[in-house]
Amino acid sequence: MRTITLAICCLFFQFDMVSQAQITVLSGQILYYPQAGSNPVLKNPGTQFELKGRLRCKGSESAKMVYNGHYFWVKGSKMRNVQDVINAAVKSNEMSFSGRFFNFLTESVKEGDSPENVKKHHRKYMNKSSGGIKGHVVKEYAITPLLLTSGKLPSANVTFKWRNIAGEGPYTFNLLAANGKQVAQVFVRDTLVTMDIDQLSMDIFAEYEWMVTRGEGIKSASVSIEVCPDKAKEVQTEISKEETYQKADPIVQQLMLAYSLEEERCFYAANNTYLHALALDPDNVLLRKMYATFLARMDMLPEATAYIPR
Repeated sequence: MRTITLAICCLFFQFDMVSQAQITVLSGQILYYPQAGSNPVLKNPGTQFELKGRLRCKGSESAKMVYNGHYFWVKGSKMRNVQDVINAAVKSNEMSFSGRFFNFLTESVKEGDSPENVKKHHRKYMNKSSGGIKGHVVKEYAITPLLLTSGKLPSANVTFKWRNIAGEGPYTFNLLAANGKQVAQVFVRDTLVTMDIDQLSMDIFAEYEWMVTRGEGIKSASVSIEVCPDKAKEVQTEISKEETYQKADPIVQQLMLAYSLEEERCFYAANNTYLHALALDPDNVLLRKMYATFLARMDMLPEATAYIPR
């Protein structure tokens, strides 16, 4: 049965206490009492409520929630003051892996909430110095490489992609060593090429770069890569030791893995992880928002926009 934990629709909240601070239900159900004497409001996964009033669960049931990067559980029918619950959670939940992940989740959902926010998110990341993308924002580079194939790549089939641009003749894909020695060259009329990295003469952990040209003077920036065959497995092993990961349902585990892979610059593996989770739950709002912001960071704004929940 598909668990609802993945409906962690953490809408954006302000750190300024004057603003409408929000608590998001991750799993289970909460009976929320906005004020004294009010009737309870049933809060399901993905819904939010303000930092005021009281709450409880039904009977002996439990619920998981997140606030400002701090996740916590409430169990049983005992009535609790919302502010007291939050204070206890903030005190006990320091910035561990779970705290970092839920902060990341909160920002991603905020930025993935609308086409306008995704565009701002994309612009923010593209205006930064793009690590490993030499001259990425320089206007002389007319061909735009997609950044999924930057950073650390697996020793497997990898598809390199770029944006189409008007011009004569095929594209020339070049894979070069750091000293400029050519590792591979392919002529294609499409905007992608798939290569079996394991079959190429590439040293593990050494730096390489790829670029694309077309005709006279039309080219892309150079994208730096390195082959790290076991890095994704190492990330998976490390994250599996986290208690938060162990308690999460399979799809939330995929989100945590994708986040960890991106932190380690394993963007290609992170993308595959998101796609795997989407195959399991294609209509999940949280997942679509997180994937939309990931694609925006990979300079794939059109694809990102397509994943924003309608």
